[in-house]
Amino acid sequence: MLKNLNKAVSYLFVLLILNSPLFSTNNFSIQIDTLSTNPQWHKLLHMKNHKSEIDDPRFFFAKEGKTAPKAELKASIEKLISDKSDDSNSTLCRYPSRSKWILEQIPVLQKQIKTPKCTALKEELKALNAKYVTLILASAHINSPASAFGHTFLRIDSNPNTPLLSYAVNYAAQTTEDNGFIYAYQGLFGGYKGRYSIDPYYKKLNEYSNLEQRDVWEYTLDLSEKEIERMVLHIFEIRHFHADYFFLAENCSYNLLWLLEIAKEGVNLVDKFTHKAIPIDTLRAILSQDLIKKTTYRPSKRKEILNIAKPIQHNKQALNFAKSDDYNLTSIEKLSKKEKIAALELATALLRIRLSNQEIDKKTYLEKFLTLLKNRSKLGLQVKEKVIQPNSPLEGHHSTKASFSLTNNKEFKGRIKVAYHDIYDNDTGFIPGAYINFFDTAIEYKNKQLKLDEVNLLDIRSYALQDAIFKPISWQVSLGAKRIFNHELTSFLQAGGGIALGDEKLYGYTTITPAIYYNKQAEHSVAANIGLLYNPSKSLKIGVLGSNEWFRKNREIQELEPFVTYSINQKSAFNIRYEYKKLKKFEEKDLILSLFLYF
Repeated sequence: MLKNLNKAVSYLFVLLILNSPLFSTNNFSIQIDTLSTNPQWHKLLHMKNHKSEIDDPRFFFAKEGKTAPKAELKASIEKLISDKSDDSNSTLCRYPSRSKWILEQIPVLQKQIKTPKCTALKEELKALNAKYVTLILASAHINSPASAFGHTFLRIDSNPNTPLLSYAVNYAAQTTEDNGFIYAYQGLFGGYKGRYSIDPYYKKLNEYSNLEQRDVWEYTLDLSEKEIERMVLHIFEIRHFHADYFFLAENCSYNLLWLLEIAKEGVNLVDKFTHKAIPIDTLRAILSQDLIKKTTYRPSKRKEILNIAKPIQHNKQALNFAKSDDYNLTSIEKLSKKEKIAALELATALLRIRLSNQEIDKKTYLEKFLTLLKNRSKLGLQVKEKVIQPNSPLEGHHSTKASFSLTNNKEFKGRIKVAYHDIYDNDTGFIPGAYINFFDTAIEYKNKQLKLDEVNLLDIRSYALQDAIFKPISWQVSLGAKRIFNHELTSFLQAGGGIALGDEKLYGYTTITPAIYYNKQAEHSVAANIGLLYNPSKSLKIGVLGSNEWFRKNREIQELEPFVTYSINQKSAFNIRYEYKKLKKFEEKDLILSLFLYF
């Protein structure tokens, strides 16, 4: 009975507080109506367009809290006052971000609530010891559907000189799906739950730089200790709850913007993105708010290995030693000192990869590693060449593209794609040979008629370059509809593989791609594709593309297409290309001038 009486008294006290002059008169400078419209309160609720983007009902105290910030504020205050628990699940411990903000706005409430110990929260905050925040961009990894556009996350540092001891704050879809098509479908339509998480940074760095062979760019953010504290408290609050994950819109990069807006009042980032939020675009938005004060580049393990192998990249004997299992030292005795060092260091690096890939056990690894290390130490120190830093992703073109084209026959063609980078675009700031198109639609005006010419729902091409160490397979897949025989719009699915050779400036590829077409009935084909691409400067790209596609009944399509693209800036470029197409005995020859606009 005493317990019930205490609850009744607490509830009565809450009602008195909420109906007191504190919230109904100007005796105090803060009123609940004013507070509920405060932009910071809306940000704490992740509220955009009058609706919270948090989809977990447990996040809200009020039944209508997802769409009613005033009701949620009242319910939060009521919960703070009525909660007399003293464990880690108490309101103030579990909702530290909103609780701190409310108590700062209404200091008198501090005397009316029970302050729990929050032992677990305090221990986590102490371990994190947040003093600096760095935004991390892992470059695009075309073979990973979750990171086809790249991936961003935050690093929380206590000491800028020991980043490997820091923690990473990540937002990601909760899934174990590794089927690219299923992931793309579910991700596009909000089929996954997204959550924030906190993990040791070295694990993330190993995942992105070493295992996935991706470059990492670090952008130190200009945030004060007070702003960092606000961000961290919100991370500890929001990590318990989920939101629907959308691959193009409410994704990893977009949801980090909420954290930055909460940390630094007055910053406007979230409202800049509606239908899509690609990592490089969110990074540009952050840069526009003067939040970046330092940039650091970390090359992928693949690039570091290729840099080690430079002195012996054409020496088969040395390369064979580094790739072997027995490490026969007599095979490299006649090499120069520089070549021996390269062979031993390359062998050590490849041995680590074999361990990471679980190709050898720990005991075998240690035996071989110590043998290599012992022989390497005999050769003394040598100054290592630094990996050449590529163009920053910030230097690349913007991700959405509209094209306006005019042919020599005065025919107009226009197309637009949602994202992100195609074979005609300048490769500056992007990975050469990695091309991704989403929702690419083309129309043409011909014979005084406007018609749909082509739709690419998905077009991915991975022309991964082979070298002396790594031998990746190139591949491509496309899904959409285009006009072929009889100029009828025909749906298609095409997929295949091949190889690509060269370097980042000049490379060529060849692929074989079977396809299925459908228009009233199914049609099968197989195509041989070749291409040569040259990037002589930041603004110029030259290419020659060709293909021969064979159908049943001795029908085939031959295409040849040389082109030149000149970039004016990050938002515009000119493209001129010559298209030759032969179907049966019919030939089409077009000279096309295009203006590319990026936004």
